[in-house]
Amino acid sequence: MMSAQLQQQQQKQQQDQQQQQKQQKQQQHQQQLLQSLPSRTGSGPVSANASIAPGAPGLQIPGAPATSNTQQPASFGQLRNRAAESQSPYVRVHAKTPVAWQLLNADTLKRAQAENKPIFMHIGFLADHHCRLTTQDSFSNNAVAAFLNSSFIPVIIDREERPDLDTIYQNYSEAVNATGGWPLNLFLTPDLYPIFGGTYWPGPGTEHSLVAARGGAGGVGGGAATPEASSINGGGEESYNDFLAIAKKIHKFWVEQEERCRREAFEMLHKLQDFAQEGTFSGTPAEPVPVVAPVAAADVEAGADLDLDQLDEALDRIFKMFDPVDCGFGTPKFPNPARLSFLLRLAQFPREVRDVVGDKEVENAASMARSTLRRIRDGGLRDHVGAGFMRFSVTSDWSMPHFEKMVGENALLLGVYLDAWLGRVPSSAAETRLSLEDEFADVVIDLADYLTSPLIQSSGGGFVTSEAADSFYRKGDRHMREGAYYLWTRREFDDVVGPAGSAEVAAAYWNVLEDGNIPRDQDPHDEFINQNVLCSVWGRDIQALSKQFGIPVKDVKKMIAKARQRLRAHREQERPRPARDEKVVVGVNGMVISALARTAAVVRDLDKTKSQRYLEAAQQAAAFIKENLWVQDGTQSRKVLKRFWFNQPSDTRAFADDYAFLIEGLLDLYETTLEVKWLVWAKELQDVQSELFYDTPAVGSTPSLRHSYTGGFYSTEEATLSHTILRLKSGMDKSQPSTNAVSASNLFRLGTILDEKPLIRQAIETINAFEAEILQYPWLFVSLLAGVVTLRLGVRETHVKVEQTASLRQYWKTPKAGANALLLGADTPE
Repeated sequence: MMSAQLQQQQQKQQQDQQQQQKQQKQQQHQQQLLQSLPSRTGSGPVSANASIAPGAPGLQIPGAPATSNTQQPASFGQLRNRAAESQSPYVRVHAKTPVAWQLLNADTLKRAQAENKPIFMHIGFLADHHCRLTTQDSFSNNAVAAFLNSSFIPVIIDREERPDLDTIYQNYSEAVNATGGWPLNLFLTPDLYPIFGGTYWPGPGTEHSLVAARGGAGGVGGGAATPEASSINGGGEESYNDFLAIAKKIHKFWVEQEERCRREAFEMLHKLQDFAQEGTFSGTPAEPVPVVAPVAAADVEAGADLDLDQLDEALDRIFKMFDPVDCGFGTPKFPNPARLSFLLRLAQFPREVRDVVGDKEVENAASMARSTLRRIRDGGLRDHVGAGFMRFSVTSDWSMPHFEKMVGENALLLGVYLDAWLGRVPSSAAETRLSLEDEFADVVIDLADYLTSPLIQSSGGGFVTSEAADSFYRKGDRHMREGAYYLWTRREFDDVVGPAGSAEVAAAYWNVLEDGNIPRDQDPHDEFINQNVLCSVWGRDIQALSKQFGIPVKDVKKMIAKARQRLRAHREQERPRPARDEKVVVGVNGMVISALARTAAVVRDLDKTKSQRYLEAAQQAAAFIKENLWVQDGTQSRKVLKRFWFNQPSDTRAFADDYAFLIEGLLDLYETTLEVKWLVWAKELQDVQSELFYDTPAVGSTPSLRHSYTGGFYSTEEATLSHTILRLKSGMDKSQPSTNAVSASNLFRLGTILDEKPLIRQAIETINAFEAEILQYPWLFVSLLAGVVTLRLGVRETHVKVEQTASLRQYWKTPKAGANALLLGADTPE
């Protein structure tokens, strides 16, 4: 036993060392990139990515002016801040900054090209700490603003409004810096070719920039990433330790070597087109198949090499990636709902999957998922006083969160915890053994309560997008602090909890220490001195806590429950709540609708009041979107979705993921309510998604950057503001399941329920489109692997009559696996 623990600890130390080495390399690489920019004309490397070989001299860049034009056309007038004209809450926050923000549109591009100025593009979101810090320390700095306004065309983007741009330029950041995250700050040519970019850069003269200048890493980095700018000896502009110094360096590069700058940026974009090739290497059928012609599923064969073996290969790689000490994967630690769902699903797939993967491996996979879910449940990501989970942990042991709460990711976690709960009960006994005392049931209820609270569900019915990481610690404070709403000193904790005995027990339970429990290396600016993140280090082992204090278990539970009530009451009364991003985004709402509909069905017999509340919340959100964001498409006969609602429908149209997640939510809502109207609308949405985003396979057609004719869904429509905005297909799982995996599942389910074979054919084509990628990196496409199971073994059909309530309850309480379909009006086939 001890040798096994020692081996795990050694493996853990090796992973930590490798992570530290990776971070150091990323920091050095970013600094080398800045140093590689020429300090004078004709000298030194010229590329923001020195590994890219220069193209032929004199290469002409499409859309680029042949010579500089420094005369400002009178028609454009003076640059002024247009952030207030945006429909995004995040962008509007910047209306009070001195930066002359422009919105990304045709007029902005024309101006940049006419004035021959590079574009500075900032991509961020309202909930993020480093985005707020950048606004406070850089964009509110008059010197930074003056330089950006005079030397660049500043453009600001809400990544939740334009996920397409965010994805493209995150790919760029990952290719050049080996990391990404938010905020994402970019310098682009006037026609949007990338020159240089990175995530968080400290504002000039701030504590963060001074720490960076002293060689510390805590002042730079940000978003989901490790720091990518480290200091070099000396100070001033050449140290590149702050936002202004970096901007000046890029401007110098542009002024002195514009042609070479354009050429390198042009070539970089072509490198980025490698990312755009995902989903374009496979999927072309052997014979052309008309889209309108009915066709049996067998008429479209699965990819020749796609089979259940890929699940075994993916699982083997995931086993190697797993952290045997702290659970989860990598550092920083993200919940990764798609991967956890895959690990749980393996035990629920048909027997053929076990035959390929192995019984022991399937059980180990489920054990990995459950142990990770326990660490997430008990660790610093969970709001132990209120409810909900933060986005990720910067530490390997899940103890130090980034404090923003993303509503969509909480909805995905609700689905995973629901499946973990249902998977702990044998399917044959699910009807009689489900209990709110089961493991994970409390997390399911807490999350569902959180998502249906007035905090998250707006008065109109839609669900908001997020809660911010930063807030004021006390009413009347002038400066926001990261995590202020969630942190406690030991003194304040004891004062609020009350009697000494109760405070001692509660402090032990949540690891509240006199000197704070935040690691010193996570506090380079002394912002968290004596602060504690609540972490349930005892997990569910109340027995051990009872033994330590000599108090009966039932009394320990009462003390902890009472402490939680008092902490919550104090927090709600004394601390200002973090700001919400009140956009009602279609895709986010689809995720919540799906999770709540499933949860409502499961708890119907356990708590009818909660079940009804969850179901009504899901229905209200669906109705809100249909009424407000399902609109006529100009002069077209069809309707289309708008991306979000914020006081009005957005001008931005919905993306493929919005359709995919909403359709999934409506199918789950239909199966819970048995109301056909949700199924009908899901089919209407599917038709529009296919029309706008589907890459219909067609033999003999010439592939282009906008159409590869290989199947699958593009993330964006064909029309675009600029040819430099690449059209991508999403097959890889990231913080959420891939759009194409969700779409394939929807098509399988709709095709089976409605008995429409062309939909099933389209699902198969969608999976086939990613055959090359799945075969090479199956562990990155685990949600599509669930589609491979359905492709090979078929949709799991459940035939019931409406009056067969026991059969319906059994269906509702079945954990998620491959594509399932509830078919009404017929007895279950023998």
